[in-house]
Amino acid sequence: MDYIRTSSDNLVIYKSFHSPSRSASELWTQNLRWVKLSQQHIPRYIEDAGSEDQGFESTLLAVSDICGYSTVFQRGTTPAFIFKESSSAPRVIGLSGKPVKGLTSFHTSNCQRGFAYLDSTDTLRISQLPPQTHYGHLGWATRRMPMDAEVHALAYHPAGLYVVGTGQFEEYQLDPSETYHYELPKEDMSFKPKIERGVLKLLDEKSWTIIDTHVLDPQEVILCIETLNLEVSEVTHQRKDLIAVGTSIVHGEDLATKGCIRIFEVITVVPEPDRPETNKRLKLIVKDEVKGAVSAISGLGTQGFMIMAQGQKCMVRGLKEDGTLLPVAFMDMQCYVSDLKNLPGTGMLAMADAYRGVWFTGYTVSFLITVTRPYEI
Repeated sequence: MDYIRTSSDNLVIYKSFHSPSRSASELWTQNLRWVKLSQQHIPRYIEDAGSEDQGFESTLLAVSDICGYSTVFQRGTTPAFIFKESSSAPRVIGLSGKPVKGLTSFHTSNCQRGFAYLDSTDTLRISQLPPQTHYGHLGWATRRMPMDAEVHALAYHPAGLYVVGTGQFEEYQLDPSETYHYELPKEDMSFKPKIERGVLKLLDEKSWTIIDTHVLDPQEVILCIETLNLEVSEVTHQRKDLIAVGTSIVHGEDLATKGCIRIFEVITVVPEPDRPETNKRLKLIVKDEVKGAVSAISGLGTQGFMIMAQGQKCMVRGLKEDGTLLPVAFMDMQCYVSDLKNLPGTGMLAMADAYRGVWFTGYTVSFLITVTRPYEI
């Protein structure tokens, strides 16, 4: 590999190869060629960038054993580490903060396999890469956390939380008292079938621990989760960042599928002893059962409304002060919608349906109008 920094602070990576292939007796430099590798690192824009690099002969430094990695560091206005795993191409991960003048490895009992660097304000900083984290596979800082269940949906909340929709399997017992299967006799079996029930988990982004869990009703599974900025008062027009969860309630192939829209608010509570991150909890403020599975949710327009796909229909709804959802507008679809993406503040929306078609729609105060016909992908 060869790394080059251009005058515009771009980092260019080349990979060497031989064409035609050389024999074992020939020099390694014989028939040597180079191919440019793509990478997503973009240089940082700084107005006085020209004064930061004066006197730097080279901005690339080879550093050994930084949290187990032998890496190349790019100093200057766009500091970044270049990592590589044995099974991946080189990955560039930027270092946040001010421009860096110099960097070296730093290893003590309090900071094992870390690094020290001097920024543009002549401040010496001692840092350490987070442990149990991979950097060279995807070009992101990734860490694996077992959830002990399949993850169906994920959303981030501005309070520094992740809302994860999972499912747990439990034994299903046919109850003759149910309205749906009242004519069936009571079953008595030792080997019972398993059925999934949705579980909503609240994950703290700093400690990577589950701080709250919300179990849904039996046979209710999570299909989508979105963090929406909704209007919660029709009088004061106050808005809050709320969590909308769309679910599906499946009782069997002989019965129509139902769904449910749940809206949660993140509230502050007294934390558990020695666990300050547990000061956040999920509070259910809206639970509305509808006809058809709620397969997609999105914000829409500038009034703080939301749009949800339920069965073969898309509904625009607003949150009222009494904890109910007020229907505002609707649109009939040819099939169920699998995804909704809006352009914030414009009222424009893209709908993806099950037949891999895309609908581009526009929303006004009281209408949901199709702007263009669906495109097949």
